[in-house]
Amino acid sequence: MKNISIKSLRDKQKDKVEIAKDFFKKPKNEINELTEQPYRPKKIKFIFKTILLILFIFIIGGIGGITIDRFALPYLLFQYPDLNNYEFFKKVNEGTMLVEVIKEVNISQDEAMIEAIKKVSPSVVQILEFRNDSASSIVKGTGTILTSDGYIITSTESITPTENKSEEENSVIKIKLKNGKIYETKLLEIDLSTGLSIIKIEEFDLTVVPLIDSDNIQLGEKLIIIDDSVVSDIASKFIDDYISFEDKQKAEKNNTVAKTQKRIQTVNSLKNYFYGAPVVNLKGEIVGISQGGDLFIPRNEIVGFINIVMDKNN
Repeated sequence: MKNISIKSLRDKQKDKVEIAKDFFKKPKNEINELTEQPYRPKKIKFIFKTILLILFIFIIGGIGGITIDRFALPYLLFQYPDLNNYEFFKKVNEGTMLVEVIKEVNISQDEAMIEAIKKVSPSVVQILEFRNDSASSIVKGTGTILTSDGYIITSTESITPTENKSEEENSVIKIKLKNGKIYETKLLEIDLSTGLSIIKIEEFDLTVVPLIDSDNIQLGEKLIIIDDSVVSDIASKFIDDYISFEDKQKAEKNNTVAKTQKRIQTVNSLKNYFYGAPVVNLKGEIVGISQGGDLFIPRNEIVGFINIVMDKNN
C-alpha cells in the first residue's frame, strides 16, 4: 500500500482552495459557461416570438378558411355545377350556400312581381284627351276597372280637360283598354275628399282585380304602381291625419273640424300619368289608388265612395 504523507494532503487541499478562489473571481457569464448553465435571455425572447407567430398564423388561417368555405367555394359550385362531381366539393355543397340563397330570394321576388303585373295589367286603362276630334291624343292618367260591366275609378285630375288655348278648341276624354280599344266615357261621380272619380264605359266581360283590405299593408312592404310602364316602390310612411284641401276649405267655411283621412306615402314622387293607377302588392292584389306625387289612397278610404256610386247607378 502506497504511503501518503500529511504534507502532500495539505498541499492538495491548498491547491483546491486556490482553484476555487480563482473560479469565483471569474465574470458571471464565464461561470455559467463552466457550470453548463448559461444565461439565455435571447433564447426566451425567441421562443415567445415563435409562439406569437404561430398564433397569428392560426388566426389568419381560420379567417381564410371560413371565407373560402362560406363564400368562395359555394360561389364556385353555383357558377360551375360540374364541380359537384368531385368528392371534396360534394362535402362543401352539404353546407349553407349563402350566395345561392341570396340569389334565390331575389329571383323569387322578381317572379312574384312579374306575376302580379300580368294579373293586374288587363284591368288597367289609359285616360286620353283628344282635341278637335283629331286622332292624336295626350295621356292624362290611368284608371282601374272596378266591375266587368265598365265601372272605372281614376283621379279627378285625369278626367279634367286641359285648359283650351282658344274657344274653338274642344277636348274630349276617352278610355283606352289594354287591347287597344278606345271608348267614350260617362262621368258618374266625383269625391272631392279623395280627389277620385268614377266613370263608365259601355262594355262587358272586362277583367277585374278586386280591391282588398288595405289595413294589412306593412311598413316597408314592396308595392308596385302599374301603368303602361311600371314603377317599383315601397310603402315608407303612414299618414293618419291627412286632410284634403277641399275638406279644409269646407271646415273653415262652416267653422267645423275637418275630417282626417289615411294616406300612405311612397319613397319616390310619381309622375302625373300615374294619377288613378292601381297600387298592387306582390300577390297581385290592389291595395289602393295612386293620388300622384308621393301619396296613394288606401282602399279602405275609398270603398264607401265606391259603394255609394254603385248603389246609385244600379
